[in-house]
Amino acid sequence: MKRLGFIFLMVLIPVIAMAEILRIPFKAEEFDVDILKYTHMLLIDNPSSKQLDTYYTFTNKRKNYQIRYTFFKQTEMNYQNIRMAYSFFILPIIINIAGYEEVGIPNNFNDDNVKNEFNGDFGNTITIKNPKSDFGKGYKYIMLNFYYKINQGIVVQSILFNDLSFLKSKDLLEIYHSFKFHE
Repeated sequence: MKRLGFIFLMVLIPVIAMAEILRIPFKAEEFDVDILKYTHMLLIDNPSSKQLDTYYTFTNKRKNYQIRYTFFKQTEMNYQNIRMAYSFFILPIIINIAGYEEVGIPNNFNDDNVKNEFNGDFGNTITIKNPKSDFGKGYKYIMLNFYYKINQGIVVQSILFNDLSFLKSKDLLEIYHSFKFHE
């Protein structure tokens, strides 16, 4: 386990150094997306967190989930190495939200699915178990979904829940599809 952590750090340090050289063209700022609010989604106050600010937070009456939206607007248009900059940008977010360093590698979404379902260009997902950060306080799992749209930015969709059976629920399918990028 320590060896895996050491290998991860050996990869992470050059990544962070490269990110310093590479201009990261994103900043925390809301931009236009459509948020689709289903009947079970109740808008609540955004919880404070040291790891990631949230612009919109929803739950349901049973409070068995929260879905939070965070936005990072693209600051430099027609950026040449956008996939690399995106990858360097999301990795520290994942580590901060998890509250530990051994988080694994995010799974890529199919680009065509991101286009058809969210009007985006590409994205990734990772599920964090037993988060140690204050972002995940009170929840056993966080599904972090990152979506990117060229020359618009990144939408971070955080779905927090406690029961794995939630992954098979109608509510999850609806909240998962509760936003779209503008054209």
